[in-house]
Amino acid sequence: MPPRSTPLSNYPVVRSSDPEFVRDRLFSVFGANGFDVGRSNTAFAVDANHLQIRDLGVSYCDYASEVSIRFGEATFVRQFFNIEGVGRYAAGKQAGEIRPGSWSPILHAETPLKLDFKPDYRQLVLRIEVEALRRNLGALIGQDLGQQLVFDETPARQPAMEALRLRLFQFAHDYNARGQFFSDLAAAEVERMVIMKFLMCHRHNYTHYLLREPLPVSSTAVKLVEEYIEANWDKPIDIETMARVSGCSARSLFRQFRKTRGHSPADFVKRVRLDRARHMLQQAGSESSVIQIALKCGFQNAGHFARDYRVTFGELPSATLQRAKRWLS
Repeated sequence: MPPRSTPLSNYPVVRSSDPEFVRDRLFSVFGANGFDVGRSNTAFAVDANHLQIRDLGVSYCDYASEVSIRFGEATFVRQFFNIEGVGRYAAGKQAGEIRPGSWSPILHAETPLKLDFKPDYRQLVLRIEVEALRRNLGALIGQDLGQQLVFDETPARQPAMEALRLRLFQFAHDYNARGQFFSDLAAAEVERMVIMKFLMCHRHNYTHYLLREPLPVSSTAVKLVEEYIEANWDKPIDIETMARVSGCSARSLFRQFRKTRGHSPADFVKRVRLDRARHMLQQAGSESSVIQIALKCGFQNAGHFARDYRVTFGELPSATLQRAKRWLS
């Protein structure tokens, strides 16, 4: 279980022991349409934070006392990731408990939702717009989704969900620490990564398209995408764009990249951006820092950036920067 902390504390929505004020914030920010305080002996208090990056939302909620919250239909799906305490959800035919270290199933956008939390309940909530899921999935399989996207209610695979949970908590930590320095590029890359992991670890009525053998494509598609990436390395490069540029499905493109280049499009993007970061570090002024340059080049995790940089160039980015600063002096 993650250590006791307040995730997303730099993105506060409400921190109050006034039930009326909390109700107003839950209604106006989170779209709730019902809120009741239970009869527990614990003093009432709610601490909630929320981060929104385009079509991706992540919320932290901490309820000191027993509460019930209701939501109507929405444009996004939800999934709850428990940190501490016990909660219960009810959405149409779906109902169950959310126990420590576990998660809820996907809670659908079109179904009203009721939540009941026991005292000292804490969680992260992932929200993704349905239209964003449809766009990304359509690019993956190379066709428009003619039907409504319907997620299977059977439990998702444990390893995949553990990986999604870990990525979500790491993202919340990283963005809370350095979000003010994140470029639009870095933020878009995080959003894409989370949406892709979400689509791949949950079963839905298009999963069979993801499991079948992708259609072959020519190496010309790979070259077109490489040229596009090199010319647009400082812009968000999502699977929709790569599919459009190559004229094929993202899955077919990924397989052809592996076949002809031995790596994925994401690996190629990373290498191009590492090269750009190295150039910036070599030309950096006295006020520049490694983290500023890493974020500008689309790397949101400083530790991962330093590791990849050292593997690629044989030294840490800090060494490249220090050498550039000595040259200036």
